[in-house]
Amino acid sequence: MSIPPQQGSGQQGATGARETALLILKEVEEKEAYLNLVLNRVLIRQAFPPVERSLLTELTYGVIQHLQTLDWVISLYSKRPLEKLTPYIRNILRIGTYQLLYLKRIPVSAAVDESVKLAHRYGHKGVAGLVNAVLRKISRFKNDLPWPSREQDPVLYLSLRHAYPLWMVRRWIKNYGFESAAAHCAAGNRRPPLTVRTNSLFLSRAELQRILQAEGTASRECRFAPEGLHLDLATGLTGLKSFQQGLFQVQGEASMLAAPLLNPQPGEQVLDLCSAPGGKTTHLAALMKNQGRIIAADLYPHRLKLVQAAAQRLGIQIIRTENIDGRALPAKWQGAFQRVLLDVPCSGLGVIRRKGDLKWKRRPEDLSALSRLQLQLLQSAFQALCAGGVLLYSACTTEPEETSELIDRFLAKESLAQPAQLTSFLPPALSAGVEATGRLFLWPDRHNLDGFFMARIRKK
Repeated sequence: MSIPPQQGSGQQGATGARETALLILKEVEEKEAYLNLVLNRVLIRQAFPPVERSLLTELTYGVIQHLQTLDWVISLYSKRPLEKLTPYIRNILRIGTYQLLYLKRIPVSAAVDESVKLAHRYGHKGVAGLVNAVLRKISRFKNDLPWPSREQDPVLYLSLRHAYPLWMVRRWIKNYGFESAAAHCAAGNRRPPLTVRTNSLFLSRAELQRILQAEGTASRECRFAPEGLHLDLATGLTGLKSFQQGLFQVQGEASMLAAPLLNPQPGEQVLDLCSAPGGKTTHLAALMKNQGRIIAADLYPHRLKLVQAAAQRLGIQIIRTENIDGRALPAKWQGAFQRVLLDVPCSGLGVIRRKGDLKWKRRPEDLSALSRLQLQLLQSAFQALCAGGVLLYSACTTEPEETSELIDRFLAKESLAQPAQLTSFLPPALSAGVEATGRLFLWPDRHNLDGFFMARIRKK
């Protein structure tokens, strides 16, 4: 993707953010790339002033999160179907409509005029006129859109109000009821905070806060994770000296709870079966005080390089990477580990607020296929446990096929497996909601965390 040179401050700067957003969204659409990866690549390569950086992030994530609803609104006022337009003009209309509907701080004139300028640059006078006409109509009628009836068609209502596929909304209403499904959808569209985990091998959370403050980065303590901080970044994170020195690791707060639930001890032999990119792996090493051994396994060699890089930056020596299929472990690993972490490949529907494009990539049949894979991995991982050992099953989803139903199926088949208590390893604010069967659900709408499921299993 070719990104034009950044322009100056003021109105020109805003145009620069919009133009970069356009090119990113076009790449995501045409190459089916993941937005977070494309955006991070652009932010690393180019220095954006804080205001432009914020607008660029808001526009790209916002358009992807609300894609279906934006297209519906545009179709109400455009005489030309979206599929008949070029990817440039399609996404210019989406960017403009997103600003009109969701960004109250952006003046209508700026949202429309800057979109028209982009249409002139990436189209011609005719499509620029189309963009101008459509956006002006939307600005006029945005408070009186013909939303579906909540009572007569609750599925379509939530689908368009919150921008989710119909199949997803339908299953959530069935599983949780309308009000909970609505809250679940709304929470998935909120921007998550940037959280980091203190590298406890070298300093405390309070010491890290002081260092970050000296670097000009404000922070506050996470509610649940004892080593976690919310950061308020004005510049790129990788440019911080504290990051380069390995004083913290970027990690979601829900993810920070996994390693403590496994409770690894210094000197133990630990297996992390699906380890990349390494956030949980390096957390295990910190809890073990860099003593013992962790085998970090993963199916993809290029992803294991991320684990190695994280371990090196954080000053960790006890991690050894292994390129292996977790469904077929070496015979020598059978019964060899006191702890096993299995963070399975999953639908990722619990992290939609971070990866809004997952909403549009996932299909209903994915859940059953992933469930079969997860059960195979769980059965294989359990064989690696020694007698009395503990396994933690973790997934960034709350869908029953990948969580509670899967654990029930496994326990029914495996006579040596039993649920293990986990409340004593949780912060008090979370322990009240833990199931007696050694399982934990985390919900974006209830906990303001990523949607996660964790289950602790012991080998008799």
